[in-house]
Amino acid sequence: MTTELRVTRRLVDGAIVISAAGDVDLTSAPDLESEVQTACAEARPPGPLVVDLSGVTFLGSIGLSLLVNAQQKCEENSVELRVVATSRAVLRPLEVTRLDEQLRITSSLEEAVAPPATEAS
Repeated sequence: MTTELRVTRRLVDGAIVISAAGDVDLTSAPDLESEVQTACAEARPPGPLVVDLSGVTFLGSIGLSLLVNAQQKCEENSVELRVVATSRAVLRPLEVTRLDEQLRITSSLEEAVAPPATEAS
């Protein structure tokens, strides 16, 4: 039995936040993909696009592909993509595919929407 994917969208401190809860698999990914691609096109710097996967219980290969496509679309629009990942179900596939090295992964929504810290010298 698969868990229905719930996708929501909201603005938080100037960031567009797409939150997903449930399984990201072949049948559910198109809804999330559509929402993320629309948000990528609408986001304007300096506000980032945040994909909050803290409620995701399964992240299949289609979900990984979705994140890669979102990263490319955001880069085209000079928008930073940030991904909230807290569970092993999401972190493990990101680590195995090394997407954790290509995407900006955060451990909380608060961290994801925060403006970049200025580097001290």
